Amino acid sequence: MKPDVSITGLLIAAGALLWCSAPAAAQHLSCTAVTNVRDAAQCIGNAPALPVQELKHDHTYTLPELIDLAESNSPEGRIAWARAKTSLEQAGIARASYLPVLAFAAQGSDVRAIVPFPKPLAPRGYVTVEQPVAAAQMELEYTLLNFARGPKLEAAKATELAGALTLSRTHQQIAYNVATLYYREQLEAGRLSAAKTILQDAETLRDNAQSQFDNGRTTLPDLQNAQAGVAEARFSLAAAEGAVKKAKIALTEAVGVEPSAEIELPVQADGVSSDVVDSKVEELIQAAWSSRPDLLARAQALKRAQQNTRVAHAAYLPSARLAGTGGQTATWPTADYGQLGYANVTTWSAAVSLKWEIFNGARKHEVAASLAEQRAAAEEQRATKDRVTREVWQSYVDYQTAEEQQKAAQSFLSSSQISYDSSLDAFRYGVRSLVDVVQAEKQLAQARLAVVDANAQVALSAAALNFAVGARP
Repeated sequence: MKPDVSITGLLIAAGALLWCSAPAAAQHLSCTAVTNVRDAAQCIGNAPALPVQELKHDHTYTLPELIDLAESNSPEGRIAWARAKTSLEQAGIARASYLPVLAFAAQGSDVRAIVPFPKPLAPRGYVTVEQPVAAAQMELEYTLLNFARGPKLEAAKATELAGALTLSRTHQQIAYNVATLYYREQLEAGRLSAAKTILQDAETLRDNAQSQFDNGRTTLPDLQNAQAGVAEARFSLAAAEGAVKKAKIALTEAVGVEPSAEIELPVQADGVSSDVVDSKVEELIQAAWSSRPDLLARAQALKRAQQNTRVAHAAYLPSARLAGTGGQTATWPTADYGQLGYANVTTWSAAVSLKWEIFNGARKHEVAASLAEQRAAAEEQRATKDRVTREVWQSYVDYQTAEEQQKAAQSFLSSSQISYDSSLDAFRYGVRSLVDVVQAEKQLAQARLAVVDANAQVALSAAALNFAVGARP
């Protein structure tokens, strides 16, 4: 055993291996390193809208390939991306508040109105005027001063980061679900292989019992007991075959394709290597605190609540606005008395306005509500941190337990194999009864299944530990 190897290093190496083996599109979709607004924009903004992919029935799928399929096909992943995209665009809207608004306006109108006029100049005391007008102008609006604008932008940035982190955690959840079902399929495949071996052992015992019965060295009930053992082994084999098919159906559903048992997977490996030295659980907890996307998203939610409090306070401060127009105006006025001139001139206007609300009864309630939201966000962050710590502890203990069980299962299998071989040899020489051999055979069958279960549990607990720390399984 190497003293400088730790579980943390093993998990990071395993995650890096899986990451490097994934296609570029899947790498981009995973958003594994979101630390600032630029990372969030790259994670969300350029993610392609991939079509739903189908399984290739002539291809043997590895775990990284299945995770890639699930990340591109999963409705949960697509929903998370759409929500993250929304938060990205909302941040863009907040940034745009620092820019002026420029618009083009054109107007054509015709007005007929009565204009009062002194009688010495107008015999009726009024003049009827008709005035067609055509105007085209550019309009500019710019906010010079707004103390709420900065906090709103910071809150939008926090929401954008939280959306990208939530997307990252969603993909981690998808990968973990696929890995769990993949290892469960491997578990059922291992049980099927063990069931075939158990059937072979039962048939070997039956053949020996038949030979002993033919030579008059055992009884008919002993032979029938051995035959019943073969029947029981065949029953278990049929159940194992069905379990493998159901595991494949569940796996294909998690991948996001039509559920089917027609998927080719690798033959079960020997299990995850247990040649590691356990690192301190405190190191894993610190790693989770610094890398779990859901915990980091809670921190951004708290930051957003803090900025919303600043927005509420900013309502007590003044705001200033600049507005201006410039364009060309033409008019052809006519009157029923006298003559009016035609005009086609450049027109413009400019204004600066200041607004300061002296009293608004809703302000104190808005501030109090934002402070309450901030306290709630802080408590949610603390609760999430405690949950992350518990999950790491639980996964760490499960992984350690699985390793010890794997070692014990291997020892159990070795001892049971020796006991079975010795009992079978003794039975052939007539010094042990068939009951002893049957008992040894059942113990060997239990040992084979225990090894399969232990190997699968190591893989499952390692995936859970990766997921708890915040890495891909």
